[in-house]
Amino acid sequence: MLDEIRTVSVVSKPGRVVFGRILPGTDAIEGILKICAENDIRYGNIVTMIGSLARGTFVYAVPREGVKMGIIYSQPFEVEGPLEFLGGQGVIGTSDQGIPSVHLHGLLSDRNRNIYGGHITDKGNPVLVTMEVVIQVLDDVKLIRSRDGETDFPLFKPYPAV
Repeated sequence: MLDEIRTVSVVSKPGRVVFGRILPGTDAIEGILKICAENDIRYGNIVTMIGSLARGTFVYAVPREGVKMGIIYSQPFEVEGPLEFLGGQGVIGTSDQGIPSVHLHGLLSDRNRNIYGGHITDKGNPVLVTMEVVIQVLDDVKLIRSRDGETDFPLFKPYPAV
């Protein structure tokens, strides 16, 4: 464990807020990316996200010896719906090759009131009835996702927009 307190941050002024609805049958991440494309959003914060899914697919951290951080992500875990998407939040940016990227975490509940949560995968989360998403746009910050040498995970790093 590190004794030193370490952080990286960039200041951003409040930007536009975009409310979007992802329609039935559309995958959640693909819907977010389309809302971003339609509203010229490159970098942002998913403030809140609620709705329902026909099924949910996510990964979560599991212990693993011999890797830098002592964890890896699980294989994708799929939960059959109908599911309530109780809440989600995340970050919108680009890969270091400029490809749009979403990092989304969420909580889901099934018909038996079981609660699941984790890192929502890029595919495998089709909207059932609706998915409402609120995005805070960050126009003066760049969020670039690339492999981090210290952790060996693909992570967003903030940069001031120039």
